[in-house]
Amino acid sequence: MGLYWVPGHAGIRGNEIAVELARGGSILGFLGPEPALGVSRRDIQNKLNRWLVNQRWERWRSLGDTQRQARELISGPSLGAKINVMSFNRTQSRAVIGLLTVHNTLRRHVYLLGLQDCPMCRKCGVMEETSDHILCESDALASLRHAYLGSFFLEPKDIQSISLGAICSFSKASGLP
Repeated sequence: MGLYWVPGHAGIRGNEIAVELARGGSILGFLGPEPALGVSRRDIQNKLNRWLVNQRWERWRSLGDTQRQARELISGPSLGAKINVMSFNRTQSRAVIGLLTVHNTLRRHVYLLGLQDCPMCRKCGVMEETSDHILCESDALASLRHAYLGSFFLEPKDIQSISLGAICSFSKASGLP
């Protein structure tokens, strides 16, 4: 017994029977465990990860006007940033996320919630105490900003390229959320 090559469509009885059986089988639906085609776990995982990334970006793009400051300070969804924040303790992650998403205990936010009488900056008293003001503009925090964030004054877009660790250290040194 062995495996032998035979020329196709040459009138060899066994080969002609095999061709007819193959044609008949090709019109039937698949019978057996799914999936019918082998798909590796890696392919499935890659496809799922791409879908999740696309979903995160779609959600990010659909944020409304109420998230203006957060959109200025955060470039978009980032797995690296997520891993970095997960390495912080609760206090550190709360401070960084609060500064970047503008959901924090800065006076402007607390004032809008009706829990504070004055939204002015407790460090300089000149402008409203917002994340933009603290991270980019406050004269009273210029030297700390230079030491931890690399510049005396920044633009909100500059914050997107600064490490979360530096923002955390700046927040702690400033004594603000």
